[in-house]
Amino acid sequence: MPFAYLRKQRESEARQSRRSGQPLPALSSSDSALRAIKIGLIAILVVPVLFNVPWLHSALGPGGLPDLWVRSVGVGDGGDVEPDCVNLIGDGAGAGFRFCEDIHRIPGVERDTVIISCDANRAGWNTVMGPLGNAKPRGQLWTFEYPTNATSQLEDRFPVPVKLIDFPEEQTFHPLGLSIFHQEGVVGGQLFVVNHREHRSSVELFHLYPAAREQGTGWVAQWQRSIVHPIATHTPNSIHALSESSFLVTNDHVFARRPGPLTEHMIPMLSQRFFNQPTSMLQGGEGRGGGGDGGGVKGWVVSKLARILSNRKAAAMLTQIETLLGLSLGWVTMVQFNPDQSVETDGVEAKIVASNIPFANGIAVSPDNKTLIVAATTYPGVFIYDIVRSKLGTSKGGGPTNWLELKLFTKLHLPFRVDNLAFTSHPLPRQHKHDRFSNHALLATGHPAPLQLISMARNPLNQTSSSWTIAITPYTCSLTNENISPFETGFQQAQPWEDQDAPLPAHHFVLSHDGAWSIRTLMQSNGAEVQDKRKNRTIKLASSASSFYHAYDDGGTLMVSGLYDGVLLCTNVGS
Repeated sequence: MPFAYLRKQRESEARQSRRSGQPLPALSSSDSALRAIKIGLIAILVVPVLFNVPWLHSALGPGGLPDLWVRSVGVGDGGDVEPDCVNLIGDGAGAGFRFCEDIHRIPGVERDTVIISCDANRAGWNTVMGPLGNAKPRGQLWTFEYPTNATSQLEDRFPVPVKLIDFPEEQTFHPLGLSIFHQEGVVGGQLFVVNHREHRSSVELFHLYPAAREQGTGWVAQWQRSIVHPIATHTPNSIHALSESSFLVTNDHVFARRPGPLTEHMIPMLSQRFFNQPTSMLQGGEGRGGGGDGGGVKGWVVSKLARILSNRKAAAMLTQIETLLGLSLGWVTMVQFNPDQSVETDGVEAKIVASNIPFANGIAVSPDNKTLIVAATTYPGVFIYDIVRSKLGTSKGGGPTNWLELKLFTKLHLPFRVDNLAFTSHPLPRQHKHDRFSNHALLATGHPAPLQLISMARNPLNQTSSSWTIAITPYTCSLTNENISPFETGFQQAQPWEDQDAPLPAHHFVLSHDGAWSIRTLMQSNGAEVQDKRKNRTIKLASSASSFYHAYDDGGTLMVSGLYDGVLLCTNVGS
């Protein structure tokens, strides 16, 4: 196709030359090849988009989103109870409580408390979407004691900043995903935080515990060490703690807007990501092999590509292409490390356990540790994996987890670009023996209109972006014998659309529907401010990033963070 175009163009130039009497300039073979390559690259980029019109339509975002809608308790039963919502405002140093990402419950505490990662400087430093301006102003961690009943006074509760102890003064801090590993009988635990530092991303390890009386109220995070590895902290996003010395972390892009150092990071990352080989093997292949073996060629390719990707202008352009085209280049890494090491790269081992994920973002592991879910932002939806255990164990659940043999169970389309995932903090009232999620719901939160989000990222104080949070549960049909799983029989029972009471039902905007899963909207908004006349307050939530849900007898408490906004808190929320 490109060569046919070149031939026609050459013939046209020849006709024009004969008319004007000018000789036709010689076209070198290198010029022809270069033109053919350019046209071929354009075709590679454009053709997939043209053949994927539904995906392109979903990228533009839906119409019909309400100003703000939150699911009521008892919808459809004639006994609706309206949710009560408020925007959280930070107490004391409250100006830093904005542009929030992740929300997690702190285990083992008497008063139900969550920890929240926020970065008030996100508009000046964002390694995912840009810009890369001033990285010096730090982000913050916050805790919040949330209400667990419908009668609480919401205005009387304030988030409190977490005090960081021993964290290096010269180090930048831009928290994104976070996770806590908890041991029974211990209040708090090991806190893992993804940190998008100025020069190279890391995972920060803290010991999280309640502040002593002399330190005031709130919580303290005592820094232990930084963890850095080329395939673990290249473009880290979300994290899930497995133990005190291991975790899973997603990497959303191969093309990093803020690439790491060439020799220490980019070359090793590419070597392991694409060839699954240590850098030393690729670099030494040609010399040992006696001229031109596979290792030498691969090493040369990696070196050249790493130099290109280390150029920030080229990297920024390629990052946008990877995002807009939904290229399946993201991955999940399993990391094991020595907590006693002080040098950030020492004692760290990492292996890729899941790959080919378009914009690998949020991550969650089911309560029974049998299922891994990864947010594939530009799919858009989630990838669901079976966690494989070794057959060597004698326990009912088998032996240790074999993370290198994750099995993709299914892919599920969702009606927005998924950001973060989380399971409900407590089981839902329904019970079923074969529930893959152990009677919890998977919360998925994200961005229905990504172009709006891009605009808001450039001007967060004057722009807005829509929000959407859903609850996902395995559909369990009515079976005579509940010991038989619907997934095993393949039996599907006709069911009504469960989200039809939402202003914009989820099934109206998914690229495909899977009847094995129930999807119900908990919150959706176009980002506009809403006046609550009952409480005489104004509420809003733009650019939703993460959510948290605590179920109680007559409803639940819902919290939703805004990537370029604050946090919305609602009680009396249905599930």
